[in-house]
Amino acid sequence: MKWKMCIGLLALIIFSNVANAQSCGWTPIPPANSACGTWQMYGGSQKHTGIQRMKANMSSGRFVKWSYTTGNWVWSSPAIGDINNDGIPDVVVGSWDKKIYALRGDNGNLLWSYTTGDAVLSSPAIGDINNDGIPDVVVGSKDSKIYALRGDDGSLLWSYTTGGWVETSPAIGDINNDGIPDVVVGSGNHKIYALKGTDGSLLWSYTTGFLVLSSPAIGDINNDGIPDVVVGSWDKKIYALRGDNGSLLWSYTTGDAVLSSPAIGDINNDGIPDVVVGSDDYKIYALRGDNGSLLWSYTTGNYFRSSPAIGDINNDEIPDVVVGSWDSKIYALRGDNGSLLWSVSLPSQYWPDGIKLADIDPSPGLEVIASTGHDRVYVISSNGAVLWSMAPVGQMRNSSVGDVDGDNCVEIVVTGEGTPMVAVIDAPGSNCSAEIRETNKINYQIEKNGIKLNRAVNYELFSANGRLIKKGYGDFINIKNKGIYFLKAESEVLKFVVK
Repeated sequence: MKWKMCIGLLALIIFSNVANAQSCGWTPIPPANSACGTWQMYGGSQKHTGIQRMKANMSSGRFVKWSYTTGNWVWSSPAIGDINNDGIPDVVVGSWDKKIYALRGDNGNLLWSYTTGDAVLSSPAIGDINNDGIPDVVVGSKDSKIYALRGDDGSLLWSYTTGGWVETSPAIGDINNDGIPDVVVGSGNHKIYALKGTDGSLLWSYTTGFLVLSSPAIGDINNDGIPDVVVGSWDKKIYALRGDNGSLLWSYTTGDAVLSSPAIGDINNDGIPDVVVGSDDYKIYALRGDNGSLLWSYTTGNYFRSSPAIGDINNDEIPDVVVGSWDSKIYALRGDNGSLLWSVSLPSQYWPDGIKLADIDPSPGLEVIASTGHDRVYVISSNGAVLWSMAPVGQMRNSSVGDVDGDNCVEIVVTGEGTPMVAVIDAPGSNCSAEIRETNKINYQIEKNGIKLNRAVNYELFSANGRLIKKGYGDFINIKNKGIYFLKAESEVLKFVVK
């Protein structure tokens, strides 16, 4: 068997050196680690890391590109992706007016809306859950239902009725390794539900001790090749469940309710994924993914209901944790030990929420983008300096970061509650870099029966048409059959031909 490398690094699924509309955008299942161009679900990826890899340059100015007014407050975080396969990214949000809105990303025109039975506080997720090549939208409602809608026309694919209201945001991922995307979501009846994407049938459910208002994250936290589900509950606990059957791997008890949604990432570079989540006991917790033991915790002056973001914001090769507290501060912590890098105080009664990380300024490192629950979005440098703030929609609730107009530069999409609308913040002209941050480089070599990596990593092997063939953990991936393959290994994607 002869091997030939035809293309090295591609930004097909996550990121590499250059982004464009074809290679960095919507994928059939939301990405595992970080967003690239799109923002297909809450937290940007299955692990809720809150990172956008596509760049922009908003240092010299920014403006409201478009806005759309809904019938009531918009609490949900916008999802960004090309839901009708027309090559133009779209924006999907839910509203207190009981509706789900799909808006064309380049001008904000309404594509379709769907009316549920109650307020939609849940953030939509975008993915091809029935493998028909058409993106779908999944979202929860306070009417106790989870809705799956066709992306191209908003028609109902299926709905599933839980035993309580659904405020949490669904996660889409193949949690049982059967090649079919699944949907995981929490409910007010104390349960976490896993549903089969094709028809919404129940795969499993798990009952916690109280309300589930935390949105689940998906990731293989114990490196056994099986995706896991991590979620918090009002019963003060964080739960880690096996994705294939919903059995309990571990739980960790905090001092108060857990409304924060967890993020998953290897924050201390030991090869073991970790779980970071906040609690109403004023603490942020970092837990070891394989057994739930405490790595560190950090105490602030009020609730932690914001969901943390994980990323190396200062380019020192140590992952950082950035999170907002109800004490009106944003905190950046070293991932390996939880020590404070910096904190930023916002005006009194501002509740920093929805922390996102993206390179939208020429200053070194990643910028921190924070919505505040009031009238401003703040952009903060990697060293804790406020670069700028803006009030695009009056009282603001949430935000997402992605390329909504197909110009290879990201925009900031914000939602409002004082003024019920969705708005897009853009830089004037084409003032951005199309480069994507490259980190944690994987070296490789082609061998007789597969590909050898320079270190053991979590990997996924895809066919030429994007079908997942295998996934696992290791430094050698065995491949027997001829064909074109894509190998996703952490921050890189390799394309190669087996002849």
